[in-house]
Amino acid sequence: MIEPLATEPVSIFLTIIAVVLIAPLIFERLRIPGIVGLILAGILVGPHGLHILATSHTMDLLATVGLIYLMFSAGLEIDLHQFSRIRNKSAVFGVFTFLCPGILGAVLGRLVGLEWIGAVLLGSVIASHTLVAFPIASRLGIVRNEAISITIGATIFTDVAALLLLAIVSAITEGGLSAGYFVTFFAMMIVYTALVLLGLPRLGKLFFRRFTDPAVEFQFVLVALFVAALVAELIGMHAIIGAFLAGLAINATLPSRSQVIGRILFVGMAFFIPIFQMYIGMMTDPLSIITSVETILIGIGLSVAVYGGKFLAAWLTARIFGYSRDEMFVMWGLSQAQAAATLAAILVGMELGIFTPIILNATILMIICTVITSPLLVQRLGPRIHPVESEVNYKDLFSRILVPVANPQTQERLIRLASILTQTNGGMLLPLHVAQEVRGRVEGLEQQRELLEADIIEQIDSDVRVIARVDSSIHKGILRAALEQDASLIILGWKRETTFEQSIFGALQDKVVWGATMPVLVARLTTPINSLQRVVLVVPPGCPIGALSEEMLEGIKTIARTLNVPLLVMGAPAELDGLTELIASRGEEYPFDTMPLREKVMQDVARRVRMQDMIVVPASGSRSRFRLSLGDIPEQLVATTPSSVVVIHYP
Repeated sequence: MIEPLATEPVSIFLTIIAVVLIAPLIFERLRIPGIVGLILAGILVGPHGLHILATSHTMDLLATVGLIYLMFSAGLEIDLHQFSRIRNKSAVFGVFTFLCPGILGAVLGRLVGLEWIGAVLLGSVIASHTLVAFPIASRLGIVRNEAISITIGATIFTDVAALLLLAIVSAITEGGLSAGYFVTFFAMMIVYTALVLLGLPRLGKLFFRRFTDPAVEFQFVLVALFVAALVAELIGMHAIIGAFLAGLAINATLPSRSQVIGRILFVGMAFFIPIFQMYIGMMTDPLSIITSVETILIGIGLSVAVYGGKFLAAWLTARIFGYSRDEMFVMWGLSQAQAAATLAAILVGMELGIFTPIILNATILMIICTVITSPLLVQRLGPRIHPVESEVNYKDLFSRILVPVANPQTQERLIRLASILTQTNGGMLLPLHVAQEVRGRVEGLEQQRELLEADIIEQIDSDVRVIARVDSSIHKGILRAALEQDASLIILGWKRETTFEQSIFGALQDKVVWGATMPVLVARLTTPINSLQRVVLVVPPGCPIGALSEEMLEGIKTIARTLNVPLLVMGAPAELDGLTELIASRGEEYPFDTMPLREKVMQDVARRVRMQDMIVVPASGSRSRFRLSLGDIPEQLVATTPSSVVVIHYP
């Protein structure tokens, strides 16, 4: 047996990294998707090409991690609020995209001489799909388009059905089929799914409440991912299904723009997922395919069954739900690629003696065709689908957020909140420290450097412009910097004074709030951002609903959406219907619940909110108008509830 050229760990790793770097760059210059370049480069450097790399245990390990990462990333990037509305549509497309190619594949199996059990298994082999072109859809920003979302959601339906059929065929072949087997399998599958989708988010919130170090958070997510994948395998499901469910669960746990999710996606897209795509090429033996006429004919037949069946499924779904022609073709492109479940099923079929080597090679030919055409279609037609913006209106509110930093104890949570909000539309974070000049001497320059060079600021993923300023007073420095930097929002920490009559938010904060010409968010954050479970909008009785501007309401909904938590609206019973209608009619739709407030507002709120809630109180106008509409409710909330409290004031 010929030894590969790269045998040492350093040379193997260098070859992998070089291919991952160079192949996409070359092929994208030729206007061919980088994924196609990785697959072809895998053929070139693999055992059936120049034999630089072998399909060793190491490569198999890295490719498996890449495939798990791919499905995990798909779960992470789904808009869960949209998915909850379209899960029935995902099921419809899942049924169509499983049955249409599955029936064609079974007919082909009978034509080439397979028994019925083998024909059914062959049909299930090509009925599933792998989201090989998902990175392209993600890069184009079309993942949240409804048609694309149901295609991603349908993956779990097709893969579960294909692997379930595989388990049934295996049990029949080995004589182990029984009613008890099905009952046990379905019971374990239901319990497992419930534990992942319901238990993991709760566990995550508890963990993120206690640990806020970014490295520890990252490690927790990885452990959760691979535990979910391993348990899925142990109960007879495929690891990729566990990875997808884990992605949905973490998606429901963390803010969509969380630093942790950003790092996880970066590691996957930059390293593990490209290795999986490269490994598909390394597994391919072009000579064994092109030297057999029978293999070529069966491979063409399988390809026609995949393309025809998947196209029919996309066409039917698009006609039923009114999707455009471009959306239909991208659905077809995303769902036609065969890789993960297909390879697993065909190899098991070989082990059971159901399939011959000719069927295996023909299937590999079909896989090569589909993993090349899938990204080509998505790359070509994806740009015609307009990206779905998370925030249609009023994105400018979070475009340039100024955060004065002075207290190291509150700095981290304020910065994290501001960072997440700026990423809603690629905005900029402006950390500011004002050193005060007193009688010709500047105080606090050393502290200024320490605060602005803190790790939390250096680790931010969004655009950051650090501002160091010297001024005659702190509040004047903040207001002048906000004007000079064209800030869209100021975020302040809440420093409650002992005398409410003299101060609402704190002496300094009051001067900024009443002097600012842009909105100011004053926050008392008592729990880490990643552990927040709900945003509670409190509109006290007597607060005029007409004062709640469209921009204000959309800003609050954007905060809930960005934190990826439910929105609860609490208001006076007599005004709740009007308030509900107002919120539902303003800006982009976002699901929310309502709860009436009784006469004793403070006792009612304190009884119903939880530690992990963020209470949001909207306000506008002058200090006298603020007192007239809200009284001392914000101060009482801070004094009597353990929850985080935020007041958004519009001038």
